Amino acid sequence: MSDLATKIRDTIVPPGSLAIFWISQAGFVYKTPAGTGVFVDPYLTDCVERLYGFKRIMGTPIRAEEVDADYVVSTHAHEDHLDVDAVPILLQNPRITFVGAPDCLEGYRALGVPDDRFHILREGEELHLGDVTLAGVYADHGELSPDALGVKLCVDDICVWQVGDTAYRPEKWSDILASGVDVIVPPINGAFGNLDGREAAMLANKSGAKIAIPCHFWMFAEHNGNPAEFLEACKEYAPAVQPLLMTQGEMFLFTKQVCS
Repeated sequence: MSDLATKIRDTIVPPGSLAIFWISQAGFVYKTPAGTGVFVDPYLTDCVERLYGFKRIMGTPIRAEEVDADYVVSTHAHEDHLDVDAVPILLQNPRITFVGAPDCLEGYRALGVPDDRFHILREGEELHLGDVTLAGVYADHGELSPDALGVKLCVDDICVWQVGDTAYRPEKWSDILASGVDVIVPPINGAFGNLDGREAAMLANKSGAKIAIPCHFWMFAEHNGNPAEFLEACKEYAPAVQPLLMTQGEMFLFTKQVCS
């Protein structure tokens, strides 16, 4: 078993906290005090290279066979978010329920996911997944994926906004910006219509988040992404937000009163 799989399994999350692990690309794992495990956008195989020739540069710290989750969420159907080679493996774990944006429906059915093993989440909708509330948030991934979402994941009074693949559209996010979040997870690659580092910093500031964790960089040469640009932009555009650059397999424990 990989170090990350062991770490996720063995981590006991204190009350009032949320454990956040970065896999790579846009892939994160959230573990709650009740032990609920939610994987969002895990890219675990080399299917993007197989399908499109985009070679994985960053390895995966956990194999699909090792994923022991309650929920696996895909914010849209692009294969670095809905890993078509991983889903049949994940499906062998009877604990896992899949959650996806509307464009994931066809993929789930093509991959043999039974209807009672997945939920489709739409913008403005909420799912109550045990102690986790998952809400669909507007995202603008253009014609590449018109059904793409961001997700707002809340456990007790801790809320994380995983922004998803999107352009900078603050006028569309008035509700979530007004309500505020504790942690924001924006893409920073600035390609294929996504936020760049400067836009991600500006959005982090508007969100009122305490912590900003950049993602969607360094997986494929074609995707670009400059975390140094994001860190510098935060100094200028989001001085009250703490940027957190995570390494693969690293865990960050967010606690509402004290961040550590």
